[in-house]
Amino acid sequence: MDKGSLQDNGALSDARDSASLPPDLEALSLAKFDDQVAKGQLIYEPSTAESLEDQGFKLNFRFVPHLRRKPITPSDAPERKTGKGHNPFLNPNPEEILSAVGPSHLLILNKFSVYRPSLLVITRHFAPQSDGLDRNDLSAAWTILRHFTEYMVIYNCGFESGSSQGHKHMQFWPYPDEQDLGFQLFPNTVESTVNVTDNIPNVPYKHFVLRLPTDADANNLVKTYEKLLRKVQQSHKEAGGGTDYNVILVKEWMCLIPRRHSGLERGAGANSAAMLGLVWIATEAEKDIWNSSGPAEYLKYLGIPR
Repeated sequence: MDKGSLQDNGALSDARDSASLPPDLEALSLAKFDDQVAKGQLIYEPSTAESLEDQGFKLNFRFVPHLRRKPITPSDAPERKTGKGHNPFLNPNPEEILSAVGPSHLLILNKFSVYRPSLLVITRHFAPQSDGLDRNDLSAAWTILRHFTEYMVIYNCGFESGSSQGHKHMQFWPYPDEQDLGFQLFPNTVESTVNVTDNIPNVPYKHFVLRLPTDADANNLVKTYEKLLRKVQQSHKEAGGGTDYNVILVKEWMCLIPRRHSGLERGAGANSAAMLGLVWIATEAEKDIWNSSGPAEYLKYLGIPR
């Protein structure tokens, strides 16, 4: 089957995958999450947060000390290339599996959670987290997004993007309440579904955003992703090299952000959420690192300065 025919069948594939999900999956996911937290099988604790502004960029520091217990697979670990060794996603605990999502993905509970609930969309078979998203990945993400209310998907592509594990996985949680944050997430301001937006005021690093059509399907996602990815690749080339990037996807838009550093080498790692302005702080030392030169300067270091 050629690429054209794959795209022609996009809407049909979306409908088929969505029909295979339990109709009450969102409620079941929350109930299962709460049950596993109560049993001590998931690491989640309510957290506190504060919003701030630096150089015109608004962000939210969420204090999550329980994330100190989260393991991070080193960049040079064989597991990142082979999936062998310690790989929690290759044979996940049946108690943590929520549903199959199409033929190649599973929806599972996130062992180390910031939000209630925090979920993962993982590939059934090993694929490296350094690989980009393919059509099956995007279709699975879109199927889940359309089946739930207001949720967000992130993908940390490559070690420098902030990925903790080497097995391909997308994270999935409720879209944050912007009234509670006190600000709007910057990609939400974008209006164009055709022209890539790359100059949102006060965002200190390179970013590429497209709004999605209201009737978007997996085909639209593939085209949007490829268009944004070309911008990321060009930015890395102009900056002297690099391949890693963040993906943030909601029903209304997609955003890609090129990354140069994970932040772990300075003691404060950051993933897609942090680049949106949703920063997870596990220790006071991490907070000090973010504040040492100001959050905006640290974000420039993590990404590519504009």
